Amino acid sequence: MPKDSDKPADPFQEDEKTDPGISIPSPKTSRIVLRMPEMGALDTFIKDPSVSEIMVNDVRNVMIERNGKLMFSGFCYQAVDEVNRLVRNILDVTGRILSPDQPYVDVMLPDGSRVNIVGPPLTVGGPCITIRKFPAKSFTINDLIATEMLDKKMASFLHACVVGRMNILVSGGTGSGKTTLLNVLTSFIPKGERLVTIEDTPELAISHYNSVRMQTKAQTPISPAVTARDLVANSLRMRPDRIVVGECRRSEAMDMLQAMNTGHEGSMTTLHANSPRDALARLETLCLMSGVELPLLAVRKQITSAIDLIVQVKRFRSGKRRIVAMVEVTGLEIETYTLQDLFTFEISQQHGDKQDHGSFKCTGFVPTFLDRMKEQGVEIPRNFFS
Repeated sequence: MPKDSDKPADPFQEDEKTDPGISIPSPKTSRIVLRMPEMGALDTFIKDPSVSEIMVNDVRNVMIERNGKLMFSGFCYQAVDEVNRLVRNILDVTGRILSPDQPYVDVMLPDGSRVNIVGPPLTVGGPCITIRKFPAKSFTINDLIATEMLDKKMASFLHACVVGRMNILVSGGTGSGKTTLLNVLTSFIPKGERLVTIEDTPELAISHYNSVRMQTKAQTPISPAVTARDLVANSLRMRPDRIVVGECRRSEAMDMLQAMNTGHEGSMTTLHANSPRDALARLETLCLMSGVELPLLAVRKQITSAIDLIVQVKRFRSGKRRIVAMVEVTGLEIETYTLQDLFTFEISQQHGDKQDHGSFKCTGFVPTFLDRMKEQGVEIPRNFFS
């Protein structure tokens, strides 16, 4: 654990403390109020704190996710013109364009909610709208413990890994809580360090004072696109201590690995995958898409050198989200990744098909990166894992 002299603010305390020597300006009392689009009947779900996602599949099929469970909303439109009107309202406020030549678009509403719209000719019967609401309150590590996403011992270990500057990959399926967990992990970064975040659509609620938030830009008729790969490359010129990429989707994965390997330890990202090994395989594929002509073995060596810890998250059918594995990437053996489970979620056999019932287990294996964490002033006793 961190030594007392170097120890950052306790992650389990709600009130954050300022590191000595860092002057933090008090928040301004004035604020700019941005106009939300007229959402019509969906406004009820927008204002409902128990609803996290709204999906307009077509005129008569509107689904919502409430308290982690997907269900029919009980509402439907009467005509496609009503859906088209909603699309126009969203586009007018956000300044984006949807057309047959550009039939899908990602936008962010003034309240932070993320909206994806797909229209004809890609959809049949009218536009499809998916709204992921921005949480009114950022989750803390205590919130994740309370919802049983992890236990306190796992939280303490993750806190130590972030302060100890381990490179972390958060892996999981859609809606499994990857971004929520990543957001909490960034809150552990000591305030004196400079953080650069890169996202396609801003979802991270960064509370770090010494941070720069960047987002990609779509191509327009008069200007080229700015990709996540462009931003990762540019971020290296911004004197970052750490780089956080909201999600690796394309060739930026290779640049992210190189950043992790060249003095930006403690960087983090997320990736869509169903297991730690699947995450590494997907990372390989994304690196090979970068156009860098490297043999597969060289790519694997880059990955094992860069990634210290994989945190696998899963959303169960009940809506529960849990960390189901924390895995150390220990190296390569006969060109195959060697992994070591540090924490797992064991499903209880006493609850039949209720797969979200179980318990978190510390496997007893001691991470090989403890010495590197000690160099950062973070010491974890070996009996912590027993």
